[in-house]
Amino acid sequence: MSMELTQRPTVLIVDDAPDMIEVLIELLSENHEIIFATTGRQALQLVNTTRPDLILLDINMPEMSGYEVCETLKENEATRDIPVIFLTRCVNNDELIRGFATGGVDYVTKPFLPNELLARVATHLLLRQARRDVELKNQELDEARRLVQKQKDELAEWNDNLKNRVIQQTALVRSQLEEARQQNARSQQIRNAFVFMLTKLLDQRHAQLTRHSRSVAALAASMATTLKLSPADCRDIRIAALLHDIGMICMPDRVVLYLGVLSPDDFTEYRTHPARGQTIVNISEELQGVGLIIRHHHEEFSGSGYPDGLAGKRIPLGSRIICIADFIDTFFAQESGPDAKYKVTTKLAIGMGSLFDPELAAAADMAVKEVLVTTPEQAR
Repeated sequence: MSMELTQRPTVLIVDDAPDMIEVLIELLSENHEIIFATTGRQALQLVNTTRPDLILLDINMPEMSGYEVCETLKENEATRDIPVIFLTRCVNNDELIRGFATGGVDYVTKPFLPNELLARVATHLLLRQARRDVELKNQELDEARRLVQKQKDELAEWNDNLKNRVIQQTALVRSQLEEARQQNARSQQIRNAFVFMLTKLLDQRHAQLTRHSRSVAALAASMATTLKLSPADCRDIRIAALLHDIGMICMPDRVVLYLGVLSPDDFTEYRTHPARGQTIVNISEELQGVGLIIRHHHEEFSGSGYPDGLAGKRIPLGSRIICIADFIDTFFAQESGPDAKYKVTTKLAIGMGSLFDPELAAAADMAVKEVLVTTPEQAR
């Protein structure tokens, strides 16, 4: 499944350096309508008259910083949904936290790689289009619900006087209820299509992400079944496990594949992927519970995890399950020999109470037995 933008999107460039604006215009103008501003105040004036689809916003500007501009945009209902990608020359943890806290969806470090910038811009424009499509479908569903309610009210009003009218309106209400059921089914189809689109984005980003996500989903689903959770909770946990790394789709390979030892800056960027994943998944209102699970899947039972340092039962159950499933698959992929599963369960036992919820130990052991398949390399 692919999604294409229906027209040339408008990108607003905000930077006090004319040479940087020239570089960005040359890079983006082929497929985008470009407007630009050299100050934060000028940018806010432009946004009021021309609604861009995306904003590339320099952080360090005189008079009004990029953070202040972004905060102002997010306070305005008319502009709060415009995605903002920050442009910055240096990145530290405080700057990252502040950028996402003010409402930014991503950032690009100067000097940037053209392909990286184009990929990030394209991704967030597609996500914005997806959000608009979902909102349109939700509006159609609300309209159907209002129509059904209107027919019910008419039926109650005419009930005492017109028996034949009652029969006719009853038939009409049944028809409208069936239409509402079909609308709900279409809404579920939209949700499933959105999940499918995101899994395809993962697959396009790197096959290793897809393999890992599917394995984690299988392990998490096994644990949820063992714990006898409701069908709805099992569904949300499986979807969250399948998409738990969706926040990594815009990250470079050295971060995505975790090759060797990450630099401090790369490790800082890696730690942002749960919150990014929540932002992406929350485009669909029906998946906000899934987004919350994704946000907290790297929290640790002792409270030493990220992004929010939650501890114990404050961590959502789905997040605690996926944390264990993620560990099982990652550790098992590194093992060899006929006792690979035993090594995994031993390592799990060591982490219970500090990294993992000890009440999930039995379900985790069952998932190892049911899901993990020993490869020929591991059996040697």
